[in-house]
Amino acid sequence: MINFEEEKERLTHNLSEQYSQNIINMEEYERILEYINKIETKKELTIIEKIILENNINNTELSLNKNNEIAISESTDKHLSLFSWKTSNIKPLNGNAGKYLSIFGTNRIIIDDLPVGKTVFEVKSIFGLTEIIVSENIKINNKVKPVFSGIFSPYKTNNQDEGLPELYIIGRAVFGNITIKTTSEIKSEIEYSEKLKEKIMQNIIDKI
Repeated sequence: MINFEEEKERLTHNLSEQYSQNIINMEEYERILEYINKIETKKELTIIEKIILENNINNTELSLNKNNEIAISESTDKHLSLFSWKTSNIKPLNGNAGKYLSIFGTNRIIIDDLPVGKTVFEVKSIFGLTEIIVSENIKINNKVKPVFSGIFSPYKTNNQDEGLPELYIIGRAVFGNITIKTTSEIKSEIEYSEKLKEKIMQNIIDKI
């Protein structure tokens, strides 16, 4: 007896892996995901499995190993948070800060040592949360497209100052949120949380 809910979850995970590795684009991801959610028969399950497998095959590279045997290599560039919480501390390289995807999960991305000039950063949040933490005094150029979502940046920078490092954010938020915070804001949140814990503990002690 096939458990279709488990199979759908497995196929969704495999599809999300392909999207995070740029094997498929957003439109293809959403199209196949819609088919996965409609699976009701074994035949439909087999068809979708075949489509996802073919996507992987089309993205592989064939080469010969030291024994002259055919070896298959795949892209391993993954920055995916799927039904989980993930924190990444990254340093941009050659104007690129990487690509990150959050699906029913949370990606906290800490960007250190942002160089002067333009750094491109791609984020996608699908029913998830992406939190970008940067240092102060940088220019934010937010080009993320929200779809029934929110893009939050509680602080403003001087976008006319050409001497500041620029973080150029692209991507999409679909039923998810993307929040940009500074390190000082995170520090203030932690200090407030600690004070609140102390107050709660003191109230408990006073009542004993």
